[in-house]
Amino acid sequence: MTRHQLWIGLLFCILSALVWHSVHLARTRIYQVDECQNVYMARILATGQSPEFYTFRSLFLMGPLCWLAQNATQSAALFASARLLFLAIFWINLVLLAAIASGNLFSTRGLIALTAGATLAPLWDYGFEIRHDNLVLTSLLFIWWAVRVKPMGLLSYALAGAATLGALLLAVKCLVYVLPLAVAILAFPPPAHGKPRWQLALAGISGAILVAALIRVSSGSWDAWEAYIAVLRGVASHSAAAGVGGVSRFWPWETLARLPGQTPLLLALTIAGCYAVVSVLVRRRKAALTWEGSLPEVLLLAGALAALMVNPTPFPYNLLHVVPYAFLLAFKYGETIWKELRYRTKLWPFIAGVLAFLHLVPFAVASKRHLDRPNSRQQELMRLAEKMSDPVKDPVYDAIGMVPTRRSIHFQWYLHSLNIRALVDTPGSRVRDMLAARPAAVFIPSYRTTWLPPEDHVFIEQRYVPLADDFWVLGTVLPSGGGMFEIFHPGRYRIAKLKPAADSDTNSTPAVKTVPLELDGLVTGTLDGTTMSNQSVELSAGTHRIETARDSQLAVVWVGPRLEEVPHLGPGSHRTLFWNWY
Repeated sequence: MTRHQLWIGLLFCILSALVWHSVHLARTRIYQVDECQNVYMARILATGQSPEFYTFRSLFLMGPLCWLAQNATQSAALFASARLLFLAIFWINLVLLAAIASGNLFSTRGLIALTAGATLAPLWDYGFEIRHDNLVLTSLLFIWWAVRVKPMGLLSYALAGAATLGALLLAVKCLVYVLPLAVAILAFPPPAHGKPRWQLALAGISGAILVAALIRVSSGSWDAWEAYIAVLRGVASHSAAAGVGGVSRFWPWETLARLPGQTPLLLALTIAGCYAVVSVLVRRRKAALTWEGSLPEVLLLAGALAALMVNPTPFPYNLLHVVPYAFLLAFKYGETIWKELRYRTKLWPFIAGVLAFLHLVPFAVASKRHLDRPNSRQQELMRLAEKMSDPVKDPVYDAIGMVPTRRSIHFQWYLHSLNIRALVDTPGSRVRDMLAARPAAVFIPSYRTTWLPPEDHVFIEQRYVPLADDFWVLGTVLPSGGGMFEIFHPGRYRIAKLKPAADSDTNSTPAVKTVPLELDGLVTGTLDGTTMSNQSVELSAGTHRIETARDSQLAVVWVGPRLEEVPHLGPGSHRTLFWNWY
């Protein structure tokens, strides 16, 4: 076996391990709030609930996501399927990235580029998540491949035009990425296409018209375009209000600060590549303004960084629109270095060390955290919420969309930094008003519900009891000896006895219920004058009365249509159910 064959075999082994690892992470890694929101919106569209709950008609949510969500009966299975769908998009993006960087995917250079691109830590942070940014990246990479790497004249521009319109309908944020790129490739077309600008422009317009016609035929209306304009206006208003009226605006420095620790070699090669291009520009001036060399990649990266700077909320997932373009420049510059060093065999051990400790080791260290944050708790709560609720009668509220198989409580069903101020300040739209008008059988708190004002928390504590810190259900804890209580949502409840606390005053009313219930023993006494049984009981909305022994403290706990007993949940934390700034 030759040395070349050994290298090919090693690359295949690394890629196989990466594929297996990506499948494992897609199935087991913690879900993010944006993923839950996207799946929930797809469910709303698929089931025709858009008049009742907020969503928007986007190509990203329609199609496969809607098909998966339409007949889903289990939230955990729906999220798993959606993740596998976006895992496929993750690898499509990596293949496109390698094809662009190498020029020929089916070559040794192509395998090296694929392996190098597949070990970029920021792409593993967000690349297989259920978010439109990954489809936007697919569109942009496809446009760059068709125009820059595989010049096919009119066909390339027709494909680019189709991808441009498709990207614009995927997400409004594409405006700042796709439109500048479309203008650039029309104003300065690569000479290899061999056609005048007006013909290339007509080809691009034809591709866009074809996509618009396909959308019109498949959807049966122009609703998608009208909804897009409505969303565009909404996003524009939020962007204009950033930093005003409680809407937070911030700069991307904290996001970019991740790169030195995750991709130090990428940063080094990117900066060096930019310096080399600027040096050529200074030396050759106007003669350097061509599609030859790395100037197009520098401009592509500069455009992505400019888009990041104007983004009012540049969260870390926006690195998906920076790192790939930095990689294209870095890989190209790295090849020029290798041409200088490939015959200096004494330097090979040093090069291997640089690759290992400035690229592979940072990738491994940065990726380890995914294994430490599984989605097992989220799946456990999804399944329990479904067991304790009817899909039609019993709403579930989590302010995120974690249980898409259950209806929420209000049109504004999710909490976001862009709408929290309106929910807090607008009468009738406060969470306590929503829960009063349409009580949720299950309430799942998270770090986002900590944004709610104290009045909302007091309201929740008065009407719900915790089975765990991150899982609450309708119910109440009665003072010792029983008393009057009110049921706000009819259904099946379990009357259970609390474990006595060693230092408790048995005659007192319980304090704020933030500690998970501990149940113990059989109940005795009467409910509305009837002897209680140790079974679940159907309670109507309204006032009820329980009488029991003076030293006995009871709790009335929602169990829903299927369970007979109050389920036991292991410890959890609402602050770590989801991770902000993952």
